[in-house]
Amino acid sequence: MENKNDAERAKYGRFIIEKETSMDELKQDQKKIEMNLQDLQEELRRGYHTLAMLNEDVVRDGNSEGIRIQRRNEEQERFFVRQLREAEDNLTNSYAEQRKILDKETEELYKKRGEIPWD
Repeated sequence: MENKNDAERAKYGRFIIEKETSMDELKQDQKKIEMNLQDLQEELRRGYHTLAMLNEDVVRDGNSEGIRIQRRNEEQERFFVRQLREAEDNLTNSYAEQRKILDKETEELYKKRGEIPWD
């Protein structure tokens, strides 16, 4: 009887390790994606800053077409910044939900393993 209980506890121990490993991988994946989004945001900022610098002389001279182009660029920048922020928020919420599910499953495995008699 004892060997069966030991084997059952070991089985739940493996399941727990698998869930905890999944949780670690999930955290690493989230961090990678967040870093990529931050890099993209920085590239976006730099790109639009470069565009503004290129248009600076035209805008300063009062060229209406240059001013219109600059305003359109600024609108596009705000749009992309907002889109990236929303994507980051959705990502954060999705990963938080996945972590909650894994936490609940892990707790359940610990509970089931704890219910196995030692004698």
